Amino acid sequence: MTVAVFMIAALGLGVLGQINLKYGMQKYGALGAPGLALVSRVFSAMVTPQVLLGLVFYAVSACLWLVVISPEGWALSYAYPMLAFNYVAVVLLSRALFGETVTSPQWVGIGLMCVGLVLVARYGAATGAMP
Repeated sequence: MTVAVFMIAALGLGVLGQINLKYGMQKYGALGAPGLALVSRVFSAMVTPQVLLGLVFYAVSACLWLVVISPEGWALSYAYPMLAFNYVAVVLLSRALFGETVTSPQWVGIGLMCVGLVLVARYGAATGAMP
């Protein structure tokens, strides 16, 4: 498999992780006031099925990310900006799945991120080698 496949899988699982965390927390409900009770509620929320699934997606995503940034993989300065894809995808899915509002300035920011992704993909150096 190529590094790009690992990158796409890591990105996709990161997005799925975020969506599952949100869905799980919507089902779980409010965490309550700060303090020790909040810590207890966070740990309680972490073991609910949807939140746990989101955390598993993140863990697998992190493992795949290690392949992407390994010495045989891509330069971190090339790979890391690709994570902007996650922000774009999560905003779009949050709007579609949860009915969240996206403001005009957010749309502009998303557009700028997409331009940045294209520039990094087109002109960035995938390897850490000096030009």
